[in-house]
Amino acid sequence: MIALGAAPAWADTTVHLDPADTGKTAAAFPVNRCDPNLGGGPFAGEDVWVFAAPRGAGEFRSVTIEFATEGGPQTETITTAPAGDRAIVGDRAWIRTSAGLNASGELVNPFSIITATAVVTGTDGTFDLAQTCPATGGMLPITGPEVGGLTLPQLAGIGGALTVAGLGLVALRRRRVA
Repeated sequence: MIALGAAPAWADTTVHLDPADTGKTAAAFPVNRCDPNLGGGPFAGEDVWVFAAPRGAGEFRSVTIEFATEGGPQTETITTAPAGDRAIVGDRAWIRTSAGLNASGELVNPFSIITATAVVTGTDGTFDLAQTCPATGGMLPITGPEVGGLTLPQLAGIGGALTVAGLGLVALRRRRVA
């Protein structure tokens, strides 16, 4: 009789990220969607990653993600204590990471997921990377080789000076003819 009104107690279970969701940058993930309730965005130079708990598993207790970066692996953890750059919202968890963009918008150190585990209430299964919100960049960087040892800004300055000198010569010629 005591058990009639009681809800089942679910034990916390550790689950793994679906292997199909690993090895991708936020920009390369096929579902790009920014949600104001799940990290917001898009942000300049920062990606937002959103994870979904396994169906019927209840809610996330924590998510630990290992990212590959140019500087080596970096581990991040999302807990039920919200922070400015990560939170758990029911059966979803999100985190904001550096996209590896420099000031001119060049991608130099993109994060990609190596592996992830989560502690959830409920049953076994795998959890998914549900969506990403890739970073916005600045202007495109100027690339290419130097010409005669001069950079593009130097060449533009020389071109501008020659244009002004040419206009001055045209003005002098018109004065002499008139």
